[in-house]
Amino acid sequence: MDSRIFDGLNPEQKEAVMAPDGPALVLAGAGSGKTRVLTHRVAWLFEKGVPAHRVLVLTFTKKASRVMQQRLRDLLTGPQVLLWSGTFHHVGYRLLREFGNRIGFSGTPVVIDREDQIDLVKTVLAGMTESARKEMAPAGTILNVISLSKNLQTPVEDVICDRFPSLIPHIEEVSRIETEYEGRKKAARLADFDDLLTGWLAILESGQDVLEVLRKRFRFILVDEYQDTNPLQARILDLLASEHKSLFVVGDDSQSIYSFRGAHVENILTFPERYPDACIYRLETNYRSTPPILDLANRIILGNERRIEKTLRAYQENKGQSPQAVGLYSDADQAHYIGSTVEQLLDGGTLPAEIAILYRSHYLSLPVQFELARRKIPFSVTSGLRFYEQAHIKDVLAHLRLIQNPRDYLALTRLLRMIPRMGERSAEKLLKALGSVDDVFVALTEDSFLKTSPGLAREGIKKLGERLVSLRSIHQKGDATVGVLVMEILENGYRRDLYDIREDPEDRESDLAAFAEQLDELTDLEGFLGEITLLENLEEMALAKSSEPDRVVLSTIHQAKGLEWDQVFLLSMNEGIFPSEKSAARSRDLEEERRLFYVAVTRARKELMLCVPESSSSRGRAERLYPSRFLSEIGPDLLSEVRYESWNF
Repeated sequence: MDSRIFDGLNPEQKEAVMAPDGPALVLAGAGSGKTRVLTHRVAWLFEKGVPAHRVLVLTFTKKASRVMQQRLRDLLTGPQVLLWSGTFHHVGYRLLREFGNRIGFSGTPVVIDREDQIDLVKTVLAGMTESARKEMAPAGTILNVISLSKNLQTPVEDVICDRFPSLIPHIEEVSRIETEYEGRKKAARLADFDDLLTGWLAILESGQDVLEVLRKRFRFILVDEYQDTNPLQARILDLLASEHKSLFVVGDDSQSIYSFRGAHVENILTFPERYPDACIYRLETNYRSTPPILDLANRIILGNERRIEKTLRAYQENKGQSPQAVGLYSDADQAHYIGSTVEQLLDGGTLPAEIAILYRSHYLSLPVQFELARRKIPFSVTSGLRFYEQAHIKDVLAHLRLIQNPRDYLALTRLLRMIPRMGERSAEKLLKALGSVDDVFVALTEDSFLKTSPGLAREGIKKLGERLVSLRSIHQKGDATVGVLVMEILENGYRRDLYDIREDPEDRESDLAAFAEQLDELTDLEGFLGEITLLENLEEMALAKSSEPDRVVLSTIHQAKGLEWDQVFLLSMNEGIFPSEKSAARSRDLEEERRLFYVAVTRARKELMLCVPESSSSRGRAERLYPSRFLSEIGPDLLSEVRYESWNF
């Protein structure tokens, strides 16, 4: 036996790697080496003589699959490679190519993207009366309902009642749209992303013969991040493993934070019930964080009733500093505190890339971005885009720029390109014609001017013109804040655009609402747009100071999962922000918020700072904020309470 299979494994990990054939649940706490266990488990199976084509390894990202494949190559001496490894959707696609004829697919399925899906739903909507279309939700929202229905294995009406209450009056219409959408896809032999999973399940349920073939092929099934599986994925796994029961799953119920995508924490919580003979292994040695940080994490998760017992222990003996709860007068002071403290850390030799600023929602990062940019501190946002580079923010800024300067054709071009059926040439032709008119906005509303525009695009152009006329009228009254203008853009047609053409529209809408609040004390539109230009220039200067990888990281907690830093700041630990106001209403959502807090805390290796501002300057006045209930659940014994006074007059 190759002794390298056990190199670097602690006793907990080794026991899990050598689990007997049959169901196994590996509860891998944060920083406990779950990828190592999964990789060494595959190597152990190969060492025992299991053929590579009998092993199926499922991950949630392509990156995770590539990392594991590389580690496996480094670990093994022979030519063994995983033949069936990848994301659920990747494996589903391969099986649909192989067995698609069993469920009505012939040949290679043509997989359509989000934009194509929206176009298809719009085609269905076009068959409705105009009044029905106006009352119906945007195509993007309808797609979200259909997707969740598939992944949750739940009827559309149940999804609407649980997650989209505003659509309850339209349940029958949405159900009809779903039926026609699915029918049109099937007739054109198209598949969307979710069909790769529903198709996989349909293949398994198409007959005992194919089920037996795949059970025999996938004699050993290993799953990473099992806590993130949805009911559809769990059903696929349970069917495949129902006979041999050789299902080896690795996950952490305390890090299940993706229910908005359909993830179902009950999959991991009920695993021991569905597989009564399952061996359960706990990886509780954490190689990342100091003991005080882990003590805090362990205390946090005690607040959840639905959980599997485990306690993280630090591998390192260094006691380290207690996490800090930093009291601040306002959210402006919060930004100043972070800028000042980060500057001190950098002066003391800490690398920018070892510092992270995490937050519950994107909008919270805005003042911090300004502060870091002003101090010329290099930073990046893990989504790949800083706040003002995000598509929905740029869309809104394009409206505002046009109010300030109706001849800003770069801004107008951006908005025209958002209009369905508006091609590049048509947009250029329209812009050229606008050069000779006195009032650009009014011209966009006039049929006589639009007669040369594509017929299918005229309605969209007209609506844009009406929106711009309305915005200009509000702005010219002189008392409207920039925040009011942002909300007017959202309410006067852009919300529908958002749901039709942008991914994650709900999150983007929340961003814009919060963005409007941040700007509700500003009446100087010209000054604000100048500030934006200044910020962009400062950011470029900040980035020029450093090589690309070496920047302070700004990230939502969701995007930070799986990552780690020496120094972590967590913004706005306030009630109504974290936990969010919406999630506090239901116990299951509140438990997920608590798991999200647990994930945030366990990103820190050495130091953790929890920021607690007492007020917010949004809405043009000081608004009282209260500490998050999570802080009172922790208690004062695990936190060092400090007060920061900026004296920033």
